[in-house]
Amino acid sequence: MIDFHVHSTFSDGEKDVRTIIDLAVQRGITDLAITDHFDPFDEALSNRDKGLEALLEHFGEIREYSEWKNKTSRIRVLCGIETCTGMDGRLRLPEGCREACDIIITSPHYVEGGYPFEKGEYNLDIYWEHYKEKLLAMASGEGDVLGHPMGYLPIKPMLGENTTFLSRQEICRSICRRYFDRAFVEELGERLYRSGKACELHGATGTPEEWIVQSLHEQGVSFSIGSDAHAMDLLGKNERAEALAEKMGLKIWNGKRK
Repeated sequence: MIDFHVHSTFSDGEKDVRTIIDLAVQRGITDLAITDHFDPFDEALSNRDKGLEALLEHFGEIREYSEWKNKTSRIRVLCGIETCTGMDGRLRLPEGCREACDIIITSPHYVEGGYPFEKGEYNLDIYWEHYKEKLLAMASGEGDVLGHPMGYLPIKPMLGENTTFLSRQEICRSICRRYFDRAFVEELGERLYRSGKACELHGATGTPEEWIVQSLHEQGVSFSIGSDAHAMDLLGKNERAEALAEKMGLKIWNGKRK
C-alpha cells in the first residue's frame, strides 16, 4: 500500500512523524512519503519562515525513526516537501533543498497577480485561465509529482461565508467542469509525459475525475498515489486510486526519480 502525500506537525499536520510512521505500519502501508508544506512564498503557511536547517533536522528525525522501525517492520519512508512553483513552473527553494528531498510535490496553491475577486463568485475567467497556464508550466517544470491539479483549487480569495468542506469540493468540481475541457487535459497530459512528472491521484478529494485519469493514462502519464492526510483518519485512504489503478492498468510511480 502506498501513500506518498502526508503532512506532519512540521507544517500543518495533526501528528508528529513518529506517530505517523507507527500508524502507517499498523495500516499496512509499505511505501510512505512525509511531504510537509515548504514554501517561503506562500503567505498562508504558518511555517513559511522555516529554513533549510529546520527542514534537514526534520528529515533527520524521519530517517532515524524509520530506520529503527525497519528493524521490526517493513516500511519505506521518503522525506519530501509539498511546494508551489512560480508561474514558469520552476522551483523556488533554498540551495541544497532539492538534493535533500526524496520527493518534491508541486501543487498549485495560489496564482500570482491581482484579480477582481467577489465573495461567492467563482467563475472569474481570467483567474482560471491563469491557473491553467500555471498548471501547464508546472506539468513541464521541476519536481516529481503534480499535486492535486483538480482538487483543492485556490478558491480561498473568493470564498463566500459559511462554506463546508463538502460545499467547497462541489465548488471545485463545478469549476473543473467549466474550465478543464478535453483539449486542456490533452495538453496537460502531453506536458506531463514529456517531463516524466507524475500526476497525483488525490485521496482527500477523489480527483481527478475518471475521464481525466483515462485521458492522461492513454497519453502514457504515470500517477502518484497520495491521501494528502493532515488528520490521521485520512492516512492511507487511497481506495479510489487503487481501484482505478487496477481497473485501468495505470502506471503507478514508485517514488524513485529518473
